[in-house]
Amino acid sequence: MEKNDKHKDRALFSRIAEGDEQAFEELFHIYMPQLYRIIYNLVPVEATVKDLTQEVFLYLWLGREKLPEVEEPQYWISRIAYNRSFKYLKQQKLRAVQPGPAHEFHLHTNETEDAVNLSETTRLIRQAINELPQQQQKIYHLNRISGKKPAEIAAELDISVQAVRNSLTRSGKVIREYLVDHGIEIPLILILLHRF
Repeated sequence: MEKNDKHKDRALFSRIAEGDEQAFEELFHIYMPQLYRIIYNLVPVEATVKDLTQEVFLYLWLGREKLPEVEEPQYWISRIAYNRSFKYLKQQKLRAVQPGPAHEFHLHTNETEDAVNLSETTRLIRQAINELPQQQQKIYHLNRISGKKPAEIAAELDISVQAVRNSLTRSGKVIREYLVDHGIEIPLILILLHRF
């Protein structure tokens, strides 16, 4: 992994801790390729890599109040990526050995709290998606769940590519407003890129 500027990353962390979404987006664009490579080397499944990478950034945002204490941002973010990847692999192995919901994972208190926060956020996002107008829901699902590009969606629905892009942006904003109304603030970039 290439070496990042520690001082710049710490400055970004401080700004993110204060809720600066522009700083978060900048950090996202800096680290997304690096984290993608780390996770892909451990879990070479495209959809899972995307989900785990997004989960790392969601975790970072939801725990942003801790960021000013982080001395080595690059190693801290990489460690989260490794931990999430190994946790995923362990869960897959356990499911293969003992399928079904009968077994429980023993998590530390902080991991349990983080899991609850991620789970609640995902639940609220799904609720927000379900409240979108039908056409917006369809476009959102075709893009986020089916992985179709705006041009493919436009052709399928016989609308313009710009209409698809506008719909996706509106959906992201509506979902974000819904989360804010429920006490959760997430940068728009995570909503626009994540599959829920």
